[in-house]
Amino acid sequence: MKKTLIAFAALSAIAGVAQAQSTVTLYGLLDANLGSYKGNFVSGTAPAQTIQSARQTRIDSGGLNGSRWGIRIREDLGGGLAAIGNLESGINLDTGSSAQGGLLFGRRANVGLTGGFGTVTIGRNSSSYDDVSADHAMMGATIFDPSNTNNGLAVSQAAAIGSVAGAQPFLNRNTTWVGFNTRFNNSVKYISPNFGGFTGSLMYALGEDKTTGAGGVDASRTISANLKFANGPLVISGGYQSEQAGGSLGGANLNTPAGAEPALENALLNVSYDLGVARIGAGFNRAKYKDVAAPAILGGGTFAAQKEFSLSAAVPLGAATISATVARSKGDTLGKSTGAGIQALYSLSKRTTLYAGALSTKQYDRLARAVVTAAPGSNVGRVTTYAAGVRHTF
Repeated sequence: MKKTLIAFAALSAIAGVAQAQSTVTLYGLLDANLGSYKGNFVSGTAPAQTIQSARQTRIDSGGLNGSRWGIRIREDLGGGLAAIGNLESGINLDTGSSAQGGLLFGRRANVGLTGGFGTVTIGRNSSSYDDVSADHAMMGATIFDPSNTNNGLAVSQAAAIGSVAGAQPFLNRNTTWVGFNTRFNNSVKYISPNFGGFTGSLMYALGEDKTTGAGGVDASRTISANLKFANGPLVISGGYQSEQAGGSLGGANLNTPAGAEPALENALLNVSYDLGVARIGAGFNRAKYKDVAAPAILGGGTFAAQKEFSLSAAVPLGAATISATVARSKGDTLGKSTGAGIQALYSLSKRTTLYAGALSTKQYDRLARAVVTAAPGSNVGRVTTYAAGVRHTF
């Protein structure tokens, strides 16, 4: 009997150690809102084009954060080394469909190792630039943030600016900054350990779309990096990302000379400070279409950089937090884009938050007036948003 008990205890101890060495965590976030959106669209054909306004009331997913569910996996391998993995699926909560273009694990799908050297993952990763992109935004990358850092503007849209149809995505976007893409397939990502408050990260993504033969070009590729310092109430971070079109969009599609490498480049500096009674932040970004010719309607020539800034503040009031942000993007090619947003959060519990907010943006005035020559009114490119919703995490 004693031998049986001893054996049972030994097996239980072994099972407990094995369980401690390997963990699987299921998590998620559900976010939906009811909102009213008013924007402008181009009506008619040149030279008799006009700007028409339309308002749409709708239920959307992801007002504060994108709805998702995911699985995190970790196995301790000894000596401080661990194997890790993350599968994360985006959800359009208003329809029940998969987000990120219908991908099953469109938000994240990777595997890697972590230890004293840092963390390395391969697969579909968020970019290193994206990891610090909202450090300046005290309201976060929500639908009420005018810089709306999580919006994303593909390089391919630059090729279509020269047509009326191609210009409409600019007029209808509810963001002030040019934007960037946040996640990349076929990528390897490194995150450093924390050295006295300093951390860094580097990501490289292979487009795997090289073409050969006549007109063949190199594959597209993206490089992204960040450096961050966080010490008490002060946070300073910087990020860089170059999304090179390469084989998928190169050559005549972007009206670029032979041998050019068209790319969308973003370089960002963030500063934020927690005063106790309020948190304040500022962001400065430079967005540049490299080796992309400006369309004829904007005068042709080199596509000039957009210089962008954002100023924001958040004030905690017990269970509530009030935030406000102003943002601008200005350049010689697209013109000026401005926006202002405000939001209120109320925590019902640690996992459930009510929210409401408003956003007003006015998009690239030079582009809008060039496209709609017959109606260069003050409302060209104006977009307003009002919404209220609920977010729950699990």
